[in-house]
Amino acid sequence: MLIQRIAAGVLYFVLFVLIFIYRGEIMPWLKDLDSSSWPIILLISVMLGMVPVIPFALVSSILGVKYGLWGGSGMSVIASSLAAIFAYWIFGQGGAGGGKQSSINRINTWNERIRNHTFFFVLIGRMLPFIPAVFINGYAGLFKIPFAPFLTATVIGKIPMMLVFAYVGVSVTSGSLYWVPLLLIYSGFLGVIYMIYKRLFSQTT
Repeated sequence: MLIQRIAAGVLYFVLFVLIFIYRGEIMPWLKDLDSSSWPIILLISVMLGMVPVIPFALVSSILGVKYGLWGGSGMSVIASSLAAIFAYWIFGQGGAGGGKQSSINRINTWNERIRNHTFFFVLIGRMLPFIPAVFINGYAGLFKIPFAPFLTATVIGKIPMMLVFAYVGVSVTSGSLYWVPLLLIYSGFLGVIYMIYKRLFSQTT
């Protein structure tokens, strides 16, 4: 178990260092890759989604240019979801486990609340662009947040955001400004999800 934890930590550290060192060359290379090389593009996108070096919005925009709105957003959702799964596993190797109580009551209460409402906490977090994905993945892995609702909320929460990012990439390439209505729809969708969560959360507390 200790070896597995060390290996996971080393793997993540090496990946972070490599992407940080070659961050200036990765994006132009990804952009120049032929769209038929989708397995390589998917693998690179997954690795970029695992570490907080290059904003995934840029990756998703490139995928939108390469594969169009639906193909690009679909690959973005798959890549970012796989990145979340791998990061969840890596951080989970160093986690304390769900049964370990925190010495700080406030943190313990917060963790318990998230565990009881995992789906909506993760969903809202995924849909807020200012919350780093690595923070959600790391927290979920370290504190052993239930995996099934974590993954479900991750996939659902990433769909509108990846759709927006891919559409922005397509719009910038074509010179169109029609991405504005899509951003408004995304904001409305976020507002509806928040109101549903607020109502359900108030009923269970």
